[in-house]
Amino acid sequence: MMIKRYVFLLLPGIMLMAAAAKAQESFYRVYQFETPLQGHLGFNVWDTYVGNSNLSYGHFGKDVSRQGMLAQAFEAEFAVTDHFSLSAYTNFEAPDGSVMHYSEARVEGLYRFGERFDHFVNFALYGEYYIPDQHYSTSNEAELRLIMDKDIEDFRLVLNPTLSKYVNGDESKQLQPGISAGAYYRRLFFLQPGVEYYSNFYDHSAMLFPTVDLRFGPYITWNLGAGFGLNSNSDKFTIKSILQFDIPVIRPSRLLR
Repeated sequence: MMIKRYVFLLLPGIMLMAAAAKAQESFYRVYQFETPLQGHLGFNVWDTYVGNSNLSYGHFGKDVSRQGMLAQAFEAEFAVTDHFSLSAYTNFEAPDGSVMHYSEARVEGLYRFGERFDHFVNFALYGEYYIPDQHYSTSNEAELRLIMDKDIEDFRLVLNPTLSKYVNGDESKQLQPGISAGAYYRRLFFLQPGVEYYSNFYDHSAMLFPTVDLRFGPYITWNLGAGFGLNSNSDKFTIKSILQFDIPVIRPSRLLR
């Protein structure tokens, strides 16, 4: 009971510290420490729907409303080693009443240090590079994220301090620091509720997502979240979905080593 009380005392502090690096996101995820086994293949489908918003954004040179916007991404992941994985994405967007258009590609790498429980806090490093369609944006962006997580009995607490920067084009080249955060209850394998918080110092946006991970056997996981804007600079209501398909290790003989 003391441990669970400790978790709930920590959670408000984590929420106050959290600030994501980018303005109103198209996709939301708090990254955790684990990487898959070498040879693993994964295919993920990301979806975000903005159900209610007073905000607008730039879409292929036009200023359009975020309300009704649908964003979708397709990700392929490959584990180069047990500690290092690479992923590639293609992103698509559709404002309300519009058809889907390709918007950008992303490449990312994630490296974890050691094994879980080697240290009091687990550390991993994540890097990502955005390559937009030139008609969508003229600015490429680089992002670096430190992943820190800690298991306390049935709970997992995660922090992602982040730095991002536009490296060319018309956007400001100023460094944009931030943090995203999550807390998860992992007692059950097939159903794991959580809460995630995303904020931005630059535009003062803040989103809170109750989430749930649903596992359909060992190879399919569905992450769902309903996001609520906490101020007038945020989308009022957003739904997020990440459907993950895992393919077992290509070389099972590695498991015998």
